Amino acid sequence: LAQAILGDFGSPAWIRGMTQVGVLVVGGGGREHAIACKLRDSVKVAQVFCAPGNGGTAKEKDMTNISVSDSDVAGIVKAATERKVALIFVGPEAPLCEGLADACAKAGIPCFGPSKLAAELEASKAFMKDFFARNKLPTATYRNFKKGQYEDACAYVKSEYTAGREVVVKASGLAAGKGVLMPESVQEALDALKQVMVDAAFGSAGDEVVVEELMFGEECSCMAFADGKVASMMLPAQDHKRAEDGDKGLNTGGMGAYAPAPCLTPRLAREVQAVLQNTVEALAKEGRPFIGVLFGGFMLTKNGPKLLEYNVRFGDPETQVLLPLLDSDLFEVALGCAEGNLRRRVPEVKWKTGAAATVVCAAKGYPGSYPKGLPLTGLEAAAGLEGTKVYHAGTKLAEGGLVTSGGRVLAVTGQGKDFREALERAYKGVAQVGFVPSESLHCRKDIGHRALYRPVRIGLVGSTRGSSSQATFEAIKRGELNAQFVVVVSNKADAGILDRGRTEGVKAVHLPCKKGTPRAEYDAELTKVLKDEGVDLVMLCGFMRIVSKEFCAAWEGSCINIHPSLLPKHAGGMDLEVHKAVIDAGEAESGCTVHIVTEEVDGGPIVVQRKVPVVAGDTPESLKAKVQAEEGPALVEAVRKSRHYCEKDAAAEGSMCTLL
Repeated sequence: LAQAILGDFGSPAWIRGMTQVGVLVVGGGGREHAIACKLRDSVKVAQVFCAPGNGGTAKEKDMTNISVSDSDVAGIVKAATERKVALIFVGPEAPLCEGLADACAKAGIPCFGPSKLAAELEASKAFMKDFFARNKLPTATYRNFKKGQYEDACAYVKSEYTAGREVVVKASGLAAGKGVLMPESVQEALDALKQVMVDAAFGSAGDEVVVEELMFGEECSCMAFADGKVASMMLPAQDHKRAEDGDKGLNTGGMGAYAPAPCLTPRLAREVQAVLQNTVEALAKEGRPFIGVLFGGFMLTKNGPKLLEYNVRFGDPETQVLLPLLDSDLFEVALGCAEGNLRRRVPEVKWKTGAAATVVCAAKGYPGSYPKGLPLTGLEAAAGLEGTKVYHAGTKLAEGGLVTSGGRVLAVTGQGKDFREALERAYKGVAQVGFVPSESLHCRKDIGHRALYRPVRIGLVGSTRGSSSQATFEAIKRGELNAQFVVVVSNKADAGILDRGRTEGVKAVHLPCKKGTPRAEYDAELTKVLKDEGVDLVMLCGFMRIVSKEFCAAWEGSCINIHPSLLPKHAGGMDLEVHKAVIDAGEAESGCTVHIVTEEVDGGPIVVQRKVPVVAGDTPESLKAKVQAEEGPALVEAVRKSRHYCEKDAAAEGSMCTLL
């Protein structure tokens, strides 16, 4: 497609000769407002045209709305040709599935979006699932059923539930994001089939149905810029689909989002990137080269990331958090993809540090019936806040000013150094805006709760049995500690701590240290293993090695160790020799200390101490037993005192949004 548009010279001559250019954004939602703003930021873009745009794009500097529907393929091409735009950037999926990119190719206009053939990946879930199977892409087991196979579909659903497997029912065609049904029983699954296949609730989108196994895990939105050959993965994001706090209520197009999603660890990110790249290569081999945004919805299962589905465009509202974090020039990225050679224009797509979060302000009643034409207030006040941007979705200009025109009206995005700051800025913006009457605005008050209150990820490192860690395992299982062990590492192949991890269902890694290996070199490998699993807090438990200064620096303030004495007394000793030293010194009490690991052995800041009495007749062995009984509770307390720790109950209270 890119070759058909551009020939051998990368871009048409009339584009190459321009210093600043115009671009056309297709669509009229919050996603398209964010795209238009990011394109306008390019030094190479003079004007952004929006077809049809919305009330927000109508008021932006260097943006112009044009009265062309995003479904009018011929009208879009005509408008682009008349304005000699350098690029058409397509927001929604429907015009792509109708062949807009193909029409652009015939007109010689670069288009950021896939051809009709490539867009079938979203247009038909049945095609998509068969594509996964052909190319061995990880996904749930499934069956497709066409019109006239209703009884077969019912029989399949019954057999799945009989085998102990729950299912999801999906209309294969485009259903505006509403064609996925999540039954909670076999009867609900059968009712869902009737709704789609017999009652035709989704029209022709339900002419074919996909019944697939229900997967369990955390969902993650993973998108990539694609040029037909290469998939350049974006930051992972997560959205909130349910209408009400606590992830309750009806499914919506999305009530908020945040990025980068902390659930996608570096190791999982590499696995997802491989799937995205394999997808682009497989599409090319099938004669469907993919240009645009490849949007993979992944379920992070215990067996690794698995594809839920693909979309062939940016997600909404994920775009409103991803593009503010994009450091590279979006125009250059999109044109590079449209030319079929992203790396020539942008060798590396770069991203900013920090986080972004967006809160959707919807008309009360959405996703059901809701009022339109409500006046908007407070937009200028919100726009004046630091790190805050209001993207318009369902708005339009009326005689008296801006009014609502859709269910999802605004997306208020906050950007900051971390999730807390980003969310605070987003909700400060939400507090400024309003609809008239005020009670007609609805938003969730717990956006980002999974990121803010996620469990502390612990990496357990030891050389022995690691008995003291068991109390932490048990506290987690009882729901008393908002934490999780994500990896257990030992330098000893036969260490009991590895068996402990396996028994608890935690990834166990033997990382041997060859004789003569420099301490810093081994510790670098250890750090890589821990970072790959997204570890927040390292717990050393019977680790018979002195860690290097480089390791201490890499985990500054985030690595704890348990020592069997009341530090600073008897620092540097190990096991029974410590307890013997306590008895020999005639001390009346001993205990254990959890401390931050620093270069000074046993000299870091003390986090927790627990004491036991030393009585007449105590031996090193008997004192050891008393101290060990306190080590487990001490480690649990130390995890709670970690700077990474948040009590998960706060999320249920919706307390992050006290501004509202």
